[in-house]
Amino acid sequence: MLINGLGGDHKEWHCQIPAFELHFKVIAFDNFGSGTSDIPPGPYTTERMADDAIRLLETLNICRAHVLGVSLGGMIAQEMALRHPDRVERLVLGCTTSGGALSVRPTEATMAAFQNSVGDDPETDLRRTMPFLHTDAYIKENAEEIEAFIRRRMESLMAPASYFAQKSAVVAHDASARLGQICAKTLVITGEADRLVPPVNSLLIAQRIPDAKLVVLPEAPHRLFAESADAFNKEVLEFLRS
Repeated sequence: MLINGLGGDHKEWHCQIPAFELHFKVIAFDNFGSGTSDIPPGPYTTERMADDAIRLLETLNICRAHVLGVSLGGMIAQEMALRHPDRVERLVLGCTTSGGALSVRPTEATMAAFQNSVGDDPETDLRRTMPFLHTDAYIKENAEEIEAFIRRRMESLMAPASYFAQKSAVVAHDASARLGQICAKTLVITGEADRLVPPVNSLLIAQRIPDAKLVVLPEAPHRLFAESADAFNKEVLEFLRS
């Protein structure tokens, strides 16, 4: 089960689904408020979004699943493992934070870039965030992929109310004091060059989840699952199949 980050929809996983479906049945869905999912009134919480993901598994008659979440999706995945431990087989937490006392915030410049990322000119706002999602070298050398990402986002553009409702879930998330209760075998994976969620957040998570494995991909950014897809997929598949 693949869980997106803030503002993303199931198309974010285009680098993962072809590789993962060779070995697993893959579920990629839109969190509520994004893509083609319903837009209930906010604010949202990661607990509520985790329960919603569990209801999807129930609807699909799936008792247990490996759960992979990135960024906001990683926060939702933490709550799934904590609130519904019998439904989570293995857990992969990508480029995320536990929130609360263990959260290490990004720089003020990074926060400012995302402060109003859904405004009167959403494409310009989105382009402004690119240096915080990808490395400068990747942006320079992969202009077509950057443009394809921007087109996908613009085709599934979130309403401002939905964006801020999801953002409220990010701000309020706090699993910091409960990480030790996670019993699922866990992989924590991050990028060394993540400017949005500093990689130290992953170190702190891995230190508190019993027997968690930490992987830091060299020179990888926040969207490591796209820019460093081959390395990301290799680590995830090796973990899930071991």
